[in-house]
Amino acid sequence: MLHIFPGETLALGPAIVSVRESVVALFRYRQTRPQTVKKGKVRSAQYSGGWGTAFCVVKDRFLVTAFHVLNGGQPRDTVDRFVVFVVPANGNTAFHAPVISFPIERPDLDLAVLEIGSFVTPGIHLPALPVTFSPMPDGASVLTVGFPAPEIVGLNIDPQGSYVGGQFFLKSHANEGIVSAQYPLGSLLVYELNVGWHHGESGGPVVRLDHPLAAFTVMQQYRNIASPHGIVAGPHRGCTLSAIQQDLIRLGATIIK
Repeated sequence: MLHIFPGETLALGPAIVSVRESVVALFRYRQTRPQTVKKGKVRSAQYSGGWGTAFCVVKDRFLVTAFHVLNGGQPRDTVDRFVVFVVPANGNTAFHAPVISFPIERPDLDLAVLEIGSFVTPGIHLPALPVTFSPMPDGASVLTVGFPAPEIVGLNIDPQGSYVGGQFFLKSHANEGIVSAQYPLGSLLVYELNVGWHHGESGGPVVRLDHPLAAFTVMQQYRNIASPHGIVAGPHRGCTLSAIQQDLIRLGATIIK
């Protein structure tokens, strides 16, 4: 039986503007070589890093992402540092805040929840994007927003290992599509989408375009497809957020039907 959502489908432009304000770029970095001094010459420390996307579910505090962006699907390395960036209206300035804890880490679901501290720049806030646990019908219109990973030109880390600035072109990217299929994998409901995403967008929200807007899954992975030329990336997919429903309720997420 087809489930019909109340209200009308929102125009794409205003929906992108609204969702974008709750989405952040997630930067992970670790020191690969410490600073050294040899014959009076300072050799700067070196760092490596990785990028993902997350979205806010409790204003200025809790964010949902894909677990695999924390360390490529492996357990999170406790020496890694994490910073989130907002780029209001995809403008010229990015503002950052530290990740201070990881209240939920579920590698089995490829989901995680992060807690952030205050933004370094006073007056910057991160609004919550509502989430829904209601089932989405095949053919439902969806919107995705994520941050493709930028090429890093410069990175400034202080002696204590805290991020203090950098040079990179960081802009969010929106796309639209539909729910193309859905099926259980064990006890988990998985949605397939006809939307592709770029490296760095994993962890971003997949949002229904019915009013009111709400995220129902996360950009996570793709299904492998056997082709005459070997295994290739197939349909992109994400599991339902109802898999962590009780956790999100406990944390105070904005939940709507």
